[in-house]
Amino acid sequence: MEKFLFVLTRGLEDPIRVTRALQLAKIAKEKGHEVHVFFTDDAVMLAQEGLIDNVIAPSGDEAVAQFTYLVVHKTPFYVCKPCAELRKIKKEDLVENASFATGHQLIDLAAQSKVFTF
Repeated sequence: MEKFLFVLTRGLEDPIRVTRALQLAKIAKEKGHEVHVFFTDDAVMLAQEGLIDNVIAPSGDEAVAQFTYLVVHKTPFYVCKPCAELRKIKKEDLVENASFATGHQLIDLAAQSKVFTF
């Protein structure tokens, strides 16, 4: 099996990219691949409990369905620490499986993975 890293840079303002990234991450996970998701820039908002609940793409796809699957199946979520600090996001605000990370960890994950960026 392969190792995939999904890097999201867009957040609530771009429901199409958010939904598509999580949909592909879910598909990879369903196929048995190792999946990691890294939230950076505005995407860090998505790692807060409940904020993804109303992200719906124009196609009608709901991001929360994909996100919930990933949470339940213990997909690691990494949240850019400086990006989160700028937006006043604390550890206790994050969803299950989420932890703060830095650019160093992003590069380490990318060096070992096939990377998708949204």
